[in-house]
Amino acid sequence: MTPTPPAPRGTGPDGAPARADLAAPLGGASLAASASGAALALLPLDSPLRAPLALYFLFAAPAQALHSALRRLQPLPRAVASLSGAVLINLLIAEIMASSNTRSIPGEIMAVAVISFLLFLAGTGVNHSINDRSGAVKIPKT
Repeated sequence: MTPTPPAPRGTGPDGAPARADLAAPLGGASLAASASGAALALLPLDSPLRAPLALYFLFAAPAQALHSALRRLQPLPRAVASLSGAVLINLLIAEIMASSNTRSIPGEIMAVAVISFLLFLAGTGVNHSINDRSGAVKIPKT
């Protein structure tokens, strides 16, 4: 039996890029951290992880939802747009709740969760696929 040659550096055992192997576990860990942050913020529990995980939820949930909704963009502009959109969503929610004198931590968490869920649903449209970047954007004639 001849030994199999080692995979090139930076690739997994099947020859795929190593970062493709890390995408699913990192996404799952991020989802678990943000979900536990939302749960800790909504439940009246005293935990030292409550504030950091709630803050992570406030930025990660809208960023992940926008990232899935903007799948036609290239990776770098997609990441920049999703992170800046997450900051914008948080600032708008804070401004609206502060101006209406209804500011509360559970209210802001729920508002971010609802908006992130709606953005995620918008990204999972019927005519979209995983490789939807190939088609050109069609501008309707007026």
